[in-house]
Amino acid sequence: MKVIYYSFYGCYSSPICAYLHLNEKFDIGEEEFFKIPFLFQVDYGNIKYMGKDGCGNEIFVMGVKNFGENIKRTLKDLMKVFDIDDDVIFIDTSQYDFKFFGFLLGLRENKIFRNTVEKFFYGYYLQKRKHMKKFVEKYKRIL
Repeated sequence: MKVIYYSFYGCYSSPICAYLHLNEKFDIGEEEFFKIPFLFQVDYGNIKYMGKDGCGNEIFVMGVKNFGENIKRTLKDLMKVFDIDDDVIFIDTSQYDFKFFGFLLGLRENKIFRNTVEKFFYGYYLQKRKHMKKFVEKYKRIL
C-alpha cells in the first residue's frame, strides 16, 4: 500500500506526519526536527518518497496547492489506465499548517530572520505534536 501525506505546501505538516508515521516517535528533538526530509522544501505536485513503515507500506509526501481533489482523482484514474493495482491512501495534513505559512517561509530565506522563524516552526510543532501523533496513529490503525 502507498500512503501519501499531503497539504497545500507539502513541506511542513506532511513531512512531519510522515516522519512520525515512519519512526513512531512522540517527541522529536529540535536538532532532529530540522533533519526531517523535505521539511521546508516547497515543490508542488511531486510525490516524494519518505520510506517504508514496519508493515511494508510506502510513505510519501506531496504539496498540492488548492488542487488536492483534482490530483487525487487524476492519480487514481492514471492507475486505472495503466492497470496498477496498488492501494493508495491520501491523507490531508492541512489542518496542521497555519495561515501565514508562506509568509514565514519567505522570511526564513532571509538570514536575519531564519533563526527566529525556525524557532517558531519548532515551537508550533511542539504545540501540535500530541494532536499530530493521534492523527497519524488513527490512520496507521486503518492500514
